[in-house]
Amino acid sequence: MKEGSFDQARRPESRFQFTSDEAGFVRFGDVSRQILNQQAQYGSRYLGGWEKDNYPNLGEGLRIQGKIDDYHNLKIHKDDIEEFVKRFEEYKKLEN
Repeated sequence: MKEGSFDQARRPESRFQFTSDEAGFVRFGDVSRQILNQQAQYGSRYLGGWEKDNYPNLGEGLRIQGKIDDYHNLKIHKDDIEEFVKRFEEYKKLEN
């Protein structure tokens, strides 16, 4: 398996149980590392699209806080994680 590729078998069963702030937002870095198996700097490219390397914008219409290029402070709403992961999985299936 190439580095950074999605490995469904490595996902924890409790993948959507993250600590959220009072507004319901979760640190995207935690989601990216635990579910996408990617560091936040790479996972965030899918969240907002990264035109330089033709990454898709899988975060369109989802509740995101912060700027995509500031991945350390990027957050996603806990109720949008499942939809983002679904989009990511579908994209990866098409990519392979």
